[in-house]
Amino acid sequence: MSRQVGYCVVEYTFFEQGFVTMLMVAESARGYGIGASLLKAAAVSCRTAKLFTSTNVSNHPVQRLLRRAGWRAVRMVHGLEAT
Repeated sequence: MSRQVGYCVVEYTFFEQGFVTMLMVAESARGYGIGASLLKAAAVSCRTAKLFTSTNVSNHPVQRLLRRAGWRAVRMVHGLEAT
């Protein structure tokens, strides 16, 4: 029996480019490459030349995942997180 352990949502409302608005992997399934596989599938299926995402500055696990998957930081916006 298989179960869903993650999902990725790509929308095209960010300057008409692909944007990963949601990437979720169950805590029990993290560390097995599922997030990287979901990002790769999103990139392969993206209908535009560019694919973006964003995360909070404090979200170090997702930042590590993105770096390991070959994504790069383009810009940082400060002051969005509650202090």
